[in-house]
Amino acid sequence: MHAREGDQVIGYRTGATRLNVYVSRFAGTNQATAVTWPVGDELESTVSELKAKGVIFEHYDMPGLAREGDIHHGGGLRVAWFKDPDGNIFNLASR
Repeated sequence: MHAREGDQVIGYRTGATRLNVYVSRFAGTNQATAVTWPVGDELESTVSELKAKGVIFEHYDMPGLAREGDIHHGGGLRVAWFKDPDGNIFNLASR
């Protein structure tokens, strides 16, 4: 279900989750993660499915994290980052 909130924002809701999408002239300029999806034990399969569909995963050198393939891990965190066509950074996380 979606509800338009003016010309700048549209909200999507499914179950207890709501996602707001808004117009920004700064899209793609943020150098931090914009959205995180917790995928639990499905991290490897989700990464594989997205990669098979052409998603390119980002690799970052971060203190305390090592990398195996496209998945970074360390300190109980397991995460994979990717960008949308505008350069916004997203990640999939499993703790």
